[in-house]
Amino acid sequence: MDTLKKYSIIAVFLIFTGLSATAQKTSITAQQLPATAQDFLKKHFTNQKTAYILKDAETFSTEYKVQLENGIEIEFDKKGNWEEVDGNKNKIPFAILPKNIATYVTTNYKNTEVVKIEKGNWDYEVKLNNGLELKFNAKGEFLRLDD
Repeated sequence: MDTLKKYSIIAVFLIFTGLSATAQKTSITAQQLPATAQDFLKKHFTNQKTAYILKDAETFSTEYKVQLENGIEIEFDKKGNWEEVDGNKNKIPFAILPKNIATYVTTNYKNTEVVKIEKGNWDYEVKLNNGLELKFNAKGEFLRLDD
């Protein structure tokens, strides 16, 4: 019985090792991004040039990472929906924020800039240039403050 368990564990390990080995990061052009991602970049970063664009194709998922020359990084899912916009301490376009979140930030943090936003399955995390991190639910309702 112990031998069977050992072989099972080894088999599972080899399967997962093989699956992770199939991940590939390749450099692509903006025209190779999903249309939704292309539209997002045109709308919010019209005058920004890209430093590089990577397609991260894994066994069960594909993601895209765009690095702009001004240091802003944008991550997209396989359909081209943004998942994260990181200004790397530079402000990001306010129009990216969902309406409820934008209203909350302008009302409660007038003299700050948004430098990062992450969209999860059930929430948003917004980082301000004063170091505060704000958590919102999927509807954009404020949940809590992290520092």
